[in-house]
Amino acid sequence: MKNQPLVIKHSVSCTGLSIRSFWDVYGDEQYQNTWPQDRRLPMAENTLVIIYSESGNGYVNLKDGTTLRLRGNCVLCLDPFSIVHYGCDGLIWKLYWTEVFLDPSANVTIPYQKVIPIDNHRHFEIQFNELIEALRQDNPYFSSFSAAIYNKMFYEWLLYANNQHLSKPQLLVQKVIDEMHHNLSSNWKVMAMAEFSNCSEQHLRKLFIEHTTYSPKDYYQRLKLDIAYSLIRKGKKNVTQIAYDLGFTDAFHLSNSFKKQFGLPPSQVTTIAAETQQIVSVLKDDGF
Repeated sequence: MKNQPLVIKHSVSCTGLSIRSFWDVYGDEQYQNTWPQDRRLPMAENTLVIIYSESGNGYVNLKDGTTLRLRGNCVLCLDPFSIVHYGCDGLIWKLYWTEVFLDPSANVTIPYQKVIPIDNHRHFEIQFNELIEALRQDNPYFSSFSAAIYNKMFYEWLLYANNQHLSKPQLLVQKVIDEMHHNLSSNWKVMAMAEFSNCSEQHLRKLFIEHTTYSPKDYYQRLKLDIAYSLIRKGKKNVTQIAYDLGFTDAFHLSNSFKKQFGLPPSQVTTIAAETQQIVSVLKDDGF
């Protein structure tokens, strides 16, 4: 039997965010938006836009002329008043766009305009699925539960932002992964990746396995197949077109690799009805 108390010096509490609007987005090349023309709610003070980029590539243009580029598995916090334009920067962009009220009493430092890479993307995919199911329930307890889920993820992202002191090998791996996202339509060989990284193929493979558990070739293949899955779900392109767009030899090559990774052929993937779903949009009765 173990009964060991955990002693803390101070009481622990959490103040943070209230969800104002939440969008589940599958965007393709035509997904281009001018802000704030696409808004459903008026602009408000003490609000924050948080973009979680799950897969694909996107960009955000800001009023100061900065362009921020997002790839799969990263998060970005923005002042809503700083945004000018945003959209897909490739074949597809799967993202969650959330606007939140930020509690003025929350003692947090927001990493504005900092693209934060996320390692454990599957962990957040599970939480987003749980969040969406909770938001769809017409029940005050589920509403509070959904806010708690989002606050948990928000503080996890802050931990990523504040504790992300990457070593040189980690930075090199991230650099290659970023370049992979810009070479989805080609067949980028490991030899070329090594030349891009100024190291040997063997050393690059060792670093990738150490930091991602996959070889560069396998990581690149899985990345392409994740994009293929999203494109198939969109339903606007057939497998032959997707194979061409992602640099596969042909549709058979893509289908065979797809089945090995996901356990089902592309024909069995259920397409989604719309590219963008507004899960919740709440206009609070507080003067906004």
